[in-house]
This record gives sequence, C-alpha cells and structure tokens, in this order.
Amino acid sequence: MVRSNMVRAFGAMLAMAVTSLTPAVAADTWKPLVPVRLLIGFAPGGSADTLGRLLAEPLSQRLGQPVLVENVAGAGGNIMAARLAQAPADGHTIGIAAAGSMAITFALKPKSTTYKPSDFTPITLAATQPNVVIVNKDVPAKTLAELKAYFEKTPAATYGTAGVGTSNHLIAETMFYRLGIKVPHAAYRGATPVITDLLGGHIAMTMDNISTAGPLAQQGNVRAIAVASLKRAPQLPDVPTLDEQGLTGFDMPTWQGVFGPAGLPPAVLATYATALQEVLKDPAVIAKMAVLGSEPVTGMTAEAFAAFLEKDRKQWADIVKAADIAVE
Repeated sequence: MVRSNMVRAFGAMLAMAVTSLTPAVAADTWKPLVPVRLLIGFAPGGSADTLGRLLAEPLSQRLGQPVLVENVAGAGGNIMAARLAQAPADGHTIGIAAAGSMAITFALKPKSTTYKPSDFTPITLAATQPNVVIVNKDVPAKTLAELKAYFEKTPAATYGTAGVGTSNHLIAETMFYRLGIKVPHAAYRGATPVITDLLGGHIAMTMDNISTAGPLAQQGNVRAIAVASLKRAPQLPDVPTLDEQGLTGFDMPTWQGVFGPAGLPPAVLATYATALQEVLKDPAVIAKMAVLGSEPVTGMTAEAFAAFLEKDRKQWADIVKAADIAVE
C-alpha cells in the first residue's frame, strides 16, 4: 500500500524549500540581446501553456526583450525537455516544465529517457494547482465509490491524461492503486485533446488540474468527482476531496517550474530568478492565476528549487515502486 506520508510529502517539501533557504542576492547584470524563447512541453490550452502565456508579457517587460511562447508538445513534456537540454546556455531559451518530465520520467523510464537531471538549470518553482477527478456526463458516477464500481463493471472504459509519465498520470494511477482497481490508460499529447475526447465520450475520466477541470465542471460540461488535495478547491466548494471519500492523506497537486539548460551563467540565472519572483509577486498576475485556481510560489531560490526537485524525484520513485506502475 502506498503510504499516506508519500502523498502528503509534497506540502512538506514545498514548505521546507521556501522557508529554509535565504533568497539569493539579486545580480541584475545581464539582459537578453534577442527575443527569449519560452518552451512549453504541452499543447495550447493546458495549465503549463496558460501559465507560460500569463507570465510571458510581464517577464518580457522586465527583461527588455519579447518572450515568445513555443509549444513543443508530446511524450508528457519529455520532447520539450530534451530540446531544452540541447539549447545553448546563453539565456535566450528557457522552458516551463512539470513533474512529469523533470521528476517522474527518471523513476518511470530510467533507461529510455534521453536526458538527465544534470542537463538543466533549475530557476524557480512557479506555481501549483490542486487536481480534480472529472468524468464525462454519461458516466453514472457521482462519488468515488460509485466511480470505482463503474470501472469494475465496465472493463472497457478508459481514462486519459496528457501523456505517459505526467504527474496526472501517476496521480491517477496512485488513486486507482489505493482503490484496488486497474483502469486502461489513454495517453495524449496535451490536456486539450484529453478534454476533447472526454467531452465526446471517448474516455470516461481524467485527472486534471483545477485550471482546466474547474471551468468545465462549473459549466456542467463534465462532472467533478473529487479533489486530490486535503482541502476543497474554492472554485468547486461542493466537490469533496479524495481524503473525505476514504483515501486518507491523499494530497498530490500539480506543479510547474522554470528551467534553463545546464551551465546557465550565474548572472543569467540571477536575472531570471529576480525577474520571475517580481512577476509572481505582481498583484495583477496573482489575481489572474487565482481565477485559474493556480497559486504562485514565491520566495524560492534556485538552490531551494534544486533541493525540492531531488526530494520530489525520490517521492515519485517510491510511489512507482510501491504501486508497481509500469510504462504501457
């Protein structure tokens, strides 16, 4: 059984990373000479893409150069990560990535992943969002117990996520493991095609973050079954948590961070760290993120983010081993 302390570990890791290290002194001695490419590992419309586009304009104002969003979708963010790993370490290419490509892949696909943790410069953890279990309206389940019964009675039913090895894939697999069931997984190239097939009735369920799932549930296009955190989401106050429905201690949010290639010069790293912290503390940005159900992470140094990543990778390795999760 996956221990409850595993699924509670994220909150403790985040708190330690933010509070235990003193922020680095800003050294704003570098500015980009040409427009910056901001790589996003998923198709337009998902939480990483939304966050990147939200941050791009205020970040460009601080850098003095346009920040151009470039979607490099596929393989749960791994294609973008592989491209970022090969980019010149001159500060003109950065990326927004999540746990799937920067933590989970090393536990799930240690032999086939074409890059390694040392291929990147962690800049900052940018945002977190709670995850929500949502089903298409034809699924006759309104509670977690009813969803379990539905999958047991309907072995052909599938669930989908934005790719093998994404955090939502592993979070859903952890949920199914704790429920004692197996459900076939359909992997997509991003959140938008997952939602398209969910609305079309081609898949029964997905686990997605509140930024995507919240508006769909509020509009009645899908049914929200549970929130995968210890407290209910303000956007969906009537939807109980997995913890409330029997999966004690289940607390597994999604996160997105900003990375550069390995060997990013200290002055470049300091410029990005300072600029991004200013953006994440901007009241206008905070307000826009709140509407999406996304919470900015402030006060985290690059060193603290690196320490957070080490712990997150260990947590996912423990979950993959305990739940015996394998790549399809």
